[in-house]
Amino acid sequence: MPIAQKHFITALYDSFPDPVVIFDAAKVVIGINDAAIRQFGYAGGDMTGLQARVLFESDMEYRDCLEKDWPTIRDPGFSSSVYCMKRADGTVFDARLRVTEVAGEDERAQGFIGVIDDISDLLELDAQRRKAAETLDTALQAIPEGFAIFDKDERLLVYNDAYRRICGAAGEHLHVGMTAEAIMQAAHLAGNYPTVPKAPSEAAEWIGSRLRDFRNPTSRTQVFPYGDGRWMRAENLPTRDGNTVVLRIDVTELKEAELARDRQRLEYFSLVQSIPDFIVRISREKRCTFVNDRYAQFIGLPATELIGEPLMKFVPEPDRARLGALLDDLSPEQPTVMREQRRLRPDGQEFWVLWCNIAIFDAGNLVEYVTVGRDITELKQQQTRIAQQHAELQRKNEALHQFTGTVSHDLKAPLRHMAMFSEMIEEGLAAGKFEELPTYARHLRQSARRMNQLVDSLLDYAQIADQIGNWQTVSMGEVIADAILNLNSFIQEAGAGFEFSNLPKVQGDPELLKRLCQNLIGNAIKYRREGVPPLIRISCEKEDGMLRISFEDNGIGVDPRFAKKIFDVFQRLHRDESVYQGTGIGLALAKRIAESHNGSLSLDTTFALGARFVLLLPDMT
Repeated sequence: MPIAQKHFITALYDSFPDPVVIFDAAKVVIGINDAAIRQFGYAGGDMTGLQARVLFESDMEYRDCLEKDWPTIRDPGFSSSVYCMKRADGTVFDARLRVTEVAGEDERAQGFIGVIDDISDLLELDAQRRKAAETLDTALQAIPEGFAIFDKDERLLVYNDAYRRICGAAGEHLHVGMTAEAIMQAAHLAGNYPTVPKAPSEAAEWIGSRLRDFRNPTSRTQVFPYGDGRWMRAENLPTRDGNTVVLRIDVTELKEAELARDRQRLEYFSLVQSIPDFIVRISREKRCTFVNDRYAQFIGLPATELIGEPLMKFVPEPDRARLGALLDDLSPEQPTVMREQRRLRPDGQEFWVLWCNIAIFDAGNLVEYVTVGRDITELKQQQTRIAQQHAELQRKNEALHQFTGTVSHDLKAPLRHMAMFSEMIEEGLAAGKFEELPTYARHLRQSARRMNQLVDSLLDYAQIADQIGNWQTVSMGEVIADAILNLNSFIQEAGAGFEFSNLPKVQGDPELLKRLCQNLIGNAIKYRREGVPPLIRISCEKEDGMLRISFEDNGIGVDPRFAKKIFDVFQRLHRDESVYQGTGIGLALAKRIAESHNGSLSLDTTFALGARFVLLLPDMT
């Protein structure tokens, strides 16, 4: 009930000079005012719970009242007759009893209000009524809410000063008897309805809709913009006698606060929808209560289909248990946890998300979770590139170090031979000994050829990393087939056989990978056992996010003591080039190619039936 009504009824009941008795539907007294207590002489509360019969001098008087003046649903009006009433001390007095029915929303009687007029003191009662009316009028004028009563013909009966002020410029024309429609027209002309359409026909329709609301009053309130930038709340309340009580309350401050809050909500909503991060609000039961569009796109479903669903439904199976444990471990002392997550897009491409999970607590009690995710794929790629560049720099430094050692040792050997045989040729020419000159010249050519091979091998080794510019998906089966084709004559001569299984696809440069495989297969054939046809087995298995590709042969094997040394530049375990030819650069090249593909190449020292080289490459599936 609006505050103005509450004050009105309280003042009416407490200050009314006539005795007022309230009965329930069974005509049992449930309340009396002070005047009734004084009039009937009962102590406060003693009348409560008594039947209405106690007010009358006799049963006949009571039955007469029930028949003539007690209202019913069929006859809601009332009249008044003079009855002989009885006080608590047994004395009687003549009075008029007026009973009004109080009906509920279902039109059934909820109770009755009885007003007793002691006709022996009418003049005094009239004075008290006038005083009460003045008090009521004063109260109405004092309240800040606009208050008015219209009769069943929509004419103004009563209004207070606040109602006149609220009408603004139209208030100076306000007078008793003025119709509700005329008041609305005056308010419209005074500019109090800023949302009224400009067209006269549309304006008339708008006024008509307001009149329809007035003619069908309910307890529902309406808030609408009013003149001078104000907002008004309107309530139209029907009375049983056909009148309409209207309340007009200026709610500008409340509405401005509401609009400011709505703007903040809109700004917040626009912000969370425009930022590139994934945002999710999660209930204590771990169900989504809000998701922004970025998260919905990330999941691949409309946002409306995510609300109310369990969060774990959209988390990959391997991460569910870990995420649940992380959320459960959050506390007021440690309400935030960060984690990185690797996921795959529908096209198979890798991407990374940095999740920040926050638990919101109120007085130590969990309210909700807020999760914010950021795509850090580019950052991770940059980190990977930096790591690759760092590794490549290390490899180049290592290559430079080996090159320095080679120049100081391996390259000087053929140079010393060339210098020595040159001197011997010079001495032979000076001594006239020509028969050994062809031999010296042959050794000189061999040293020069050896020198050329070493320089070419070094250039090959140093430039491997710079040649990787063609990254693509490569079938290792096709790469190995091409390598075998290049070695076909060598394979036919040795009678080599092959076994393959589970050859994968990888990311890399097909030409460099072919060269790596060709070196490993060539070594397996070169270092074979005498009289035993070479058998090369090539297989693959997955291991901790890597592909483990094994090149296994039945040859002479490698002493485990030299497992690392064989990958150094120009390191040959067999010095007799007439049996095992080469410069000692093949495995070094193969290892460098593997490392350039973010992998590694090593010798399996546990294999004793030949040699087994293990190539590790990233698993991109």
